[in-house]
Amino acid sequence: MAEKWEKWRCDVCRQRTLGRVKLRYETEVQHEGRPPVKICIPDLEVLACTNPDCHPAHPNDTVIHDDASLWRITEECYRALGLLTPTEIRAARERLGLNQQQLQELLGLGGNTLSRWETGHVYQSRSLDALLRIVFNVPEALAFVRRSA
Repeated sequence: MAEKWEKWRCDVCRQRTLGRVKLRYETEVQHEGRPPVKICIPDLEVLACTNPDCHPAHPNDTVIHDDASLWRITEECYRALGLLTPTEIRAARERLGLNQQQLQELLGLGGNTLSRWETGHVYQSRSLDALLRIVFNVPEALAFVRRSA
């Protein structure tokens, strides 16, 4: 079965010549008022026009970031900032046998905070990141939080 993107046309040459290619990706990300951190992914897989007769004004004019490439960018940003990634948070929570609601209540978080962290929509603060690391890795800390909740 064909991928959905295989039916898409290039915005420049209007041909159905999109394919998966690996490109270098660079950006900067800032968190909590600290100086920006540079992110470099040397082999980010994206969709781009593969038609040799396509001549975009700028090389990135035919590049499309699909869900997989956007997720990789998100994870790399968290790593560069020194934060637990969304995938790491979810895996650690599941390893403890907790659902999102249970962990939110244990940590005194409101609303959909944990969901936003696990989907990469919001960065956790450095202080809450430290708390997560302690709760995830120190059994006595988890036991203490459970008694206090």
